Amino acid sequence: MTILYEDEYIICDDDALTILYYYFPFGDKRIPYKKINQVSTQEMTWWTGKARIWGGSLSYWLNLDPKRPCKDKLIIIDEGELTKPVITPDNPEQVYQILLSEVYS
Repeated sequence: MTILYEDEYIICDDDALTILYYYFPFGDKRIPYKKINQVSTQEMTWWTGKARIWGGSLSYWLNLDPKRPCKDKLIIIDEGELTKPVITPDNPEQVYQILLSEVYS
């Protein structure tokens, strides 16, 4: 397995995205790229997750990230499920480009 990107809460390898601390209390979520239907990014505001350290709603779920209030972009992962994982990597542009190249290749 080759690591393409890694920070404290996100790992992109050559086969899948792993979201660390996704499930309570400390379970990880591994999403193979072939299971991802769509990836989108948007500016993060206090209404879209900047104030949320962990959790979400039926539509979106954010993994644990105590540094989220200091970040500006989020990435939404659509696997075709009701609840979409949302990540806030330290380098959102790099992760977004990796996901685009892996998902849409």
